[in-house]
Amino acid sequence: MTLKPRPGAQRLTTHDSKPPAHDWLRISTAAPGKLDALKRTLGIDIVRTLQSNLNQDGEFTFFPITFLSVDQGRKKGSRVVFVLGRDTLVSLEPSPAPQPLEAALARLQGDAGAVSALASFAVVLQAINDATDELLDSLNDELGKVLVQTNSVLNSLEARDRDFGVSDVVSAQLDLGQVEELLSDCIESQLQLALAARHTLARLPVDQEHLRARFRTLIDDIEAVEEHVSFVHDRVRLLQTTNNMALNVKQNQIVKVFSVVTAVFLPAMLISTYYSMNVVNMPILEWQYGEPMIIALTAGLALLPLLYVKHRGWLR
Repeated sequence: MTLKPRPGAQRLTTHDSKPPAHDWLRISTAAPGKLDALKRTLGIDIVRTLQSNLNQDGEFTFFPITFLSVDQGRKKGSRVVFVLGRDTLVSLEPSPAPQPLEAALARLQGDAGAVSALASFAVVLQAINDATDELLDSLNDELGKVLVQTNSVLNSLEARDRDFGVSDVVSAQLDLGQVEELLSDCIESQLQLALAARHTLARLPVDQEHLRARFRTLIDDIEAVEEHVSFVHDRVRLLQTTNNMALNVKQNQIVKVFSVVTAVFLPAMLISTYYSMNVVNMPILEWQYGEPMIIALTAGLALLPLLYVKHRGWLR
């Protein structure tokens, strides 16, 4: 691809043998020399602009976008800086190149209609948005596994053959915490995509209605993925609440068992405390049926709380 240099500037070209059908220059962060050539050719100083926290430099607009994608089954975060001009699209991207950008390049090579920088930028944003949607599908599958584990925990509350411990709930909560962190990054990515799409739509000429319609459709797709993120986030919160509820119920069951045990042995403790007092005259100690009577009394008083608890259904 050959870019139009400013007067008196040098010409910047890529190493492609023939120009591609799109106006998109990709620069890797591992090749800082290309940034110097870009500055000499078009006057774009990406590093200075980012350090100054600017989003506009003359005719060029800067869009730093951080997004997530699934690459070979692994979740990967990438940060790409896009520089958009009237006739130029430049991306400063990490090495190796993120999978969504490779997918966008494949679409552009097969799309003869995307010949301008603005049209190429729409294809790139759409590819990033699709990658986020694919990531959400992957997170949904993981949440399905956590749901199975959560159901096992809930079923064990009534089961007598298997019990669950804190480690079971903690494991699920850690997985949900990781998913929630990824969802937060997805929300931030979608906001950045929407900002870039709306800003670009606002600067499109009125006579390019086809391109304006394309960006409006892109914005609708971005908003639809945002709703998908909200749905998955609500599902995560529901699972977190369910796990916390199961843990609280389990803790209450443990406290209930100790409370019942305390109530059963409390009469025996009271009787033993009474008869251990150092009293000079205690006639029952000289009675031949004193010991059996105390044993029977202790057993009866111990059974009364147990029967009451069972009658009220507190042992379920």
